[in-house]
Amino acid sequence: MELPTVKTGINGLDELLGGGIPKGSTLLISGPPGSGKTVLALQYTFNQARKGGRALFVSTCELLYSINKFASTMAFYDLDLIKTGVNVDFYGSREEGGFVEFWDYSLGTTLAGGNAGDIFDIIQEKVSSHRIDHLVVDSISSINLFLGDDADRRRKLLSFMGWASRSGCTTILTTEGGGIERLLADGIVDLTRLEVPSRGGMAAPAKALEVVKVRGQAHATGRYLYNITRDGIRVMAPGVGELKGKAAKAGIQGLDENIDGMLYGSAWHFNIRDGALVRPMVDAMAREAADAGDGVVCITSKGNGLKMAEDIMAGLTNGRRCRMFVDLGLLEKSAGPAEAWKIYGSALSLAREKGHLLISYTGPGYGLFLAGEAEASSDGVVDVWDYGGYAILQIKKAPFAKSFEPFVARLENGQVRLEPL
Repeated sequence: MELPTVKTGINGLDELLGGGIPKGSTLLISGPPGSGKTVLALQYTFNQARKGGRALFVSTCELLYSINKFASTMAFYDLDLIKTGVNVDFYGSREEGGFVEFWDYSLGTTLAGGNAGDIFDIIQEKVSSHRIDHLVVDSISSINLFLGDDADRRRKLLSFMGWASRSGCTTILTTEGGGIERLLADGIVDLTRLEVPSRGGMAAPAKALEVVKVRGQAHATGRYLYNITRDGIRVMAPGVGELKGKAAKAGIQGLDENIDGMLYGSAWHFNIRDGALVRPMVDAMAREAADAGDGVVCITSKGNGLKMAEDIMAGLTNGRRCRMFVDLGLLEKSAGPAEAWKIYGSALSLAREKGHLLISYTGPGYGLFLAGEAEASSDGVVDVWDYGGYAILQIKKAPFAKSFEPFVARLENGQVRLEPL
């Protein structure tokens, strides 16, 4: 049964969550300072109010004055939606339409009020009496500082999160670390900072997001880069844009769904270091080409293939295309590295100029010299290697890949199938 979901409205996040946050569940956003937890939480809050939802934002980290000062520069931050707190110019009831209600529970306010231990009771009362649809607590880590010993904190948090799941209110909690809340939450999104290596050997700082779990939904796996702009959090999908133009399938279950096709006029290289998979993978791609009605040419030696490819492609009409398969190992062995590279280069030019597809591959042994050059020249690169009896396949480069996470490649009844790790 498909669960009803709440769309976060955050660019790229709903797709990773499997369609959104299951309605009435609790999502934990974890990350270090500066990772964007508060921005994500505020963006979600205002997006729900804009759609007519009633949202309560409990700030335990920052004064509402500070939130208004800095977050109001964000495009999603709408003062007209705020019911209380920073919008001191608002008067009157907001019984109709969506709104954001802020409650300041930051350190100074809490100590002055002397009600640190009552926060969960107060939140529950506000959610019930104000008919709140969406609750955001930023952050749960700060509350834990005021809740006595570890046993007391666990008891109160267990009780609160149990109430949240029963209330029907969709809840987002932020945290800077891990604790019992990771066990109790229905979903977890981890925000991290990492360094992305560049071609020059230098590392560039970046932010990455990973959906760890979403109960009841199939979600994306792996880490995805994101950035923080004036519009809020934006998750960047792997690749350079939307696939445009006619694309070919590889004919390998799991790989086609991930790479979203191989464009005609492009080149792809497969490093197949697991010897048992070389022939099945190439055969699968050749069968797919034949099933699609494309011409198929195999170039394996100096005197074989390239002239045939030219003749076949010259004779193709009515939009039919050709796929050239180049065995770089056999080509290097028969012609030598220099001559083999010239033949590969001619085939590459032919494919790009005529709008056909070039697929090169290397198995264990020969072709290592040409493999690196082919990778640099290709639009897509796929690596396959043996790892303790498992065949691991990973997309190394692909313009429109959905993920670059590794797969286990299995050979079943002569067919190659991929399973996510």
